[in-house]
Amino acid sequence: MNVIPSEFQLRYFKKFTDFFKYFLIALLLLTSFHFLAYGNNPDAIIQPEWTANLQASTQLITTGEQLFVIGNQKYSSEPKDYSATLFAINTASGKVQWQQQLPSHNFGRRKLILENGTIYASHDDGVMGFDPETGSPKTSLKYPEDMLRLDRDRLMGISQDIVVYGDSMAIDKSSSNRTDYQTKIFGITKDKTIWSYQLPKTNGLIGIQSIQPVVQNGILLLPSSHNTTVGWMEQFTVMDVASGKVLWTWEAPGEPNGLWSVDVFGDTIYTSVFGNSKMQASGRLRAIDLKTGKEKWSYVITGKAKAVSDREVFVWQSEGNAGNNFVVLDKETGRFLRKFKLPRVYYDEPKNLTWSDGLIYVPDMEIKNVTFGFYGSADNNSWVSAFDDKSGKMVWRTPTLLNSHIYHAPIISKVSSPKRLIFASNFLRDDGNSKVQAFPIP
Repeated sequence: MNVIPSEFQLRYFKKFTDFFKYFLIALLLLTSFHFLAYGNNPDAIIQPEWTANLQASTQLITTGEQLFVIGNQKYSSEPKDYSATLFAINTASGKVQWQQQLPSHNFGRRKLILENGTIYASHDDGVMGFDPETGSPKTSLKYPEDMLRLDRDRLMGISQDIVVYGDSMAIDKSSSNRTDYQTKIFGITKDKTIWSYQLPKTNGLIGIQSIQPVVQNGILLLPSSHNTTVGWMEQFTVMDVASGKVLWTWEAPGEPNGLWSVDVFGDTIYTSVFGNSKMQASGRLRAIDLKTGKEKWSYVITGKAKAVSDREVFVWQSEGNAGNNFVVLDKETGRFLRKFKLPRVYYDEPKNLTWSDGLIYVPDMEIKNVTFGFYGSADNNSWVSAFDDKSGKMVWRTPTLLNSHIYHAPIISKVSSPKRLIFASNFLRDDGNSKVQAFPIP
C-alpha cells in the first residue's frame, strides 16, 4: 500500500482551495459587472432579438404571440403605387407566418384594428377582415358609392364587429369655395347598415385640429367644430356603437382657450386646454367619464396626458411646447403624486410613449449635419429609451438607428416570455431600410 505523506496532501489541498476561492471572486465580479451594466449604467444598450425590413405605415398590434404590421411597398417609381401588405409575424422568432395583399390606398393613413378575433385593415373603399391565425379572409366591407373619395381614412373604429365610418362632405359640391359641410356617420355590419347619424351642426372636417374620432369600449367619441356668429365652437358627440344612440354632447368656444389635446385611456377622456390669460400660458387637464360625460376631476397644468397605468396618470408638462418634465397624478382623484424629468436628448414634446410594469418607453432622437436653404436637410438618428417611472432615470435603451424616424408608439408583447419591446422605424432616404425590431426586456 502506497502512503501519501500528509505534507503532500496539504500542498495539493491548498492549491485546490486557492483555485476555488479565485473562481468565486471572478464569478462575483462578473455578476457585479452584469448588474452594473444593466441596472445602473444609463448607457446600457440592448441588442435586438430580431429585425424585419418593413416600412410600417400604421401602429403595430400584438396579441403576445403574433405581431401585425401593414408594410408599404416602395413607391419611388411612376406612377406611384400605394399598395401595401398585411404581415403576421411570430413575436419570438420574427418570422412571417402569413401575408395578405391589401387593396390600393391613396397617400393617406390606414387603420389596423384587432377586434373580436379578427384583424381588420382599412383601404380607400372599405375594410377587410382576416383570421389572425391563418390569414384567411373573413369579411370584406365596401363603402357606398356616394361617399366622397378623399385622401384620408374614413374608418373611425370597430366594436363587436360593427364598423363605424363617416366623413365630412361639402354641401355644395359645385362651388370652389366649400365652407359648408355635412358630416354623416354610419354603423354597419357585413350585411347591412344598422344605424346612421348626421351631425346637426358642422362647418369643418371631422376632428378638432389634431383630435381624431376614437372608438373605445363600445363608445364613439366624435369631435367636430362649427362656426357661429360669436366664433368657432368645438364640440363632442358621444355615441353608443351598438345602437347609434347619442349618449351626451359637449360644446365650448374654440377661442381664446380652445382644446389642445384629447386622449382616451380606458373609460376616461383626458382633455387639456391651452390658452392665454394676461399673456401667460394657462391650462387645465380634465378627466371625464367616457360614458356619461361627467367630470371626475381636474388639475391646473399646461400639459397633456401621455400614459395611464392602473393607478396613475402621466402628464407631460409643457415648457413652451417643449421640455421633458412629467407630473404624475392619482388616476381616481387627480391628486398630485410626484414629478420627474426624463434625460432625453430631443427636447420637443414626446409624441408617442408607452407605459408598462413601472417603465416608460419613449422614442428619442438626435439631429446632426443640418443644412439650410430651400432644400435643407438633416440626419435624424433615433432610438427608444426605457425610463423608471418613479425617478425618470434611464434604465436601458435600444441601439441608434441612423437617419430614421419613429412615428408610432412602441408596444409591449406581454403574453410572450420574455416580454418584448417592439417598435417600427422609418428611414427617410431611399438607400435606407425601414425596420421593425423586437428587444427582450431584461
